[in-house]
Amino acid sequence: MSVLAHIYVSRDDAEAAEYDSEPSTFAEREQYTSFTVLELSTLWAKMRDVEWDVNLLDQFPSVLQQDDGERAINRLPTVMTESLARLTPEQISVAATKWAATDELACEPGDVLPVIDGLVRLAQTASATSRSLYFWNCV
Repeated sequence: MSVLAHIYVSRDDAEAAEYDSEPSTFAEREQYTSFTVLELSTLWAKMRDVEWDVNLLDQFPSVLQQDDGERAINRLPTVMTESLARLTPEQISVAATKWAATDELACEPGDVLPVIDGLVRLAQTASATSRSLYFWNCV
């Protein structure tokens, strides 16, 4: 079974919740597999050079929970979105190296680089248009 992981830009929580039933209406999105809000929170910790703590998950508020949590939408922290939007290519490379080395991912930096690149692109769009980033997961 694969975990679907989509990141997209939306105006607000109400509009973001519509992604669960109408994802094709969201033009600004990236589709990935195999990670959850846990892995996103580890990226956020690595970007700030802090130890991951379970309380970091609280910074990703739930917008939608369906089917006993098998489908979920969370909003990324505004500060994370703003930080992602400002990452330089060198900082993206460093973040990929740190994130890939986590126990949760344990992969090569090149495996996560496209995810960070997509996050940065979407964060730049969200920041430029006063919108937020959201994360949809389906197990």
